[in-house]
Amino acid sequence: MSDSTAPRTLTAAQQMFSEFLGGQKYPETICWLMPGDVIVNAGRYWVRKREAEATSHAALRYEQGIERNLGILLEAICASESETFAWVFIPEDDQDAQHHLMGHGLKLSCPVEKHHASAISNRFEWLLLTSAT
Repeated sequence: MSDSTAPRTLTAAQQMFSEFLGGQKYPETICWLMPGDVIVNAGRYWVRKREAEATSHAALRYEQGIERNLGILLEAICASESETFAWVFIPEDDQDAQHHLMGHGLKLSCPVEKHHASAISNRFEWLLLTSAT
């Protein structure tokens, strides 16, 4: 889904994204991800939950996207039974935006086939998982 204008804040965009996700049969509760927070191993998705830090990171990325005016993508990556794990993508330049089929507004996306995720909040469990893969 694309919208011609992006809301000024992540909070407002998140409300739209939650409604979009619900319509796609995804959980409406969003847990934001940062780079390096997803591991796919043998078709299984593992996500690292860093709620406060990841939410701040997502809000900052969203602000940068508003400032750049190249478009913003809120994209679901995977989901548990109760949460959708997503990230904020902003293109580097016009060419990157075109490559990702983005306009200058807000784009909402989720995989057609939902990928089930297992969430890990414990830092040591995450380190063990990343060292094993």
